[in-house]
Amino acid sequence: MSTQTKPNVVSEDIELAKPEITQEDVAHFLRTHSDFFVYYPKLIETLAIPHETGEAVSLVERQVAVLRKKNKELGRKLHQLVTAARENEKVMCRLHALALRIVTVEGFDETLAEIIALLHSEFPGTCVRICLLNDLPVTGLKGCESMQPGLLKSRLVQDLFSGSRRRVAILNKRQIEGVFEPGKDDQPVHSAVALALKKNRNLGVLFLGSTDANRFQSDKGTLYLGNLGEIVSAKLHQFSGT
Repeated sequence: MSTQTKPNVVSEDIELAKPEITQEDVAHFLRTHSDFFVYYPKLIETLAIPHETGEAVSLVERQVAVLRKKNKELGRKLHQLVTAARENEKVMCRLHALALRIVTVEGFDETLAEIIALLHSEFPGTCVRICLLNDLPVTGLKGCESMQPGLLKSRLVQDLFSGSRRRVAILNKRQIEGVFEPGKDDQPVHSAVALALKKNRNLGVLFLGSTDANRFQSDKGTLYLGNLGEIVSAKLHQFSGT
């Protein structure tokens, strides 16, 4: 008569309970591995090590707390700098690609058409209007026109052309209504920016208008827009006086 034996149980099929690590286990580990923090020095910064001084406040603990706070602040600032550097790199790449496309275009109307197409691509849903002065050739291209005398004499344009003013200006509600006439543009404009087009002489003004009221705001930075205006100005200057 054969005897039956119990089947072997594979250890992998049973989920073994992991032993709980106690404070005594950690203390024993550190005692037997006295060089642990030599290999993991950054862990020391996160440890809360009391300094026995009775009821008095420990100066050492206070100094450690201050140093930790400064370390966190430095880490935060470093992160901001790295983020800003990455964003600036992206901006420079965008400007570089835009400049390469513009510089190879020949002909005044062709240049204006390429600029408008690039701006629509760079700022989707944005209304583009270029108002030019008499130093540049006349064009019938949509979105481009000769600057009206009233706009030329306005405080907005005069400030843009002034040597003491930056090349970029955020438009207020009244200025938006004066530049982007209701019904003349495809969509209502709720925020807008003006870029001075000038290189050795005043060439005109480039206006960008958005349906998004938060698209162009003074607190969002205008470095990219200013550099963009300089690139467009350098290209249009090739046609001035012709």
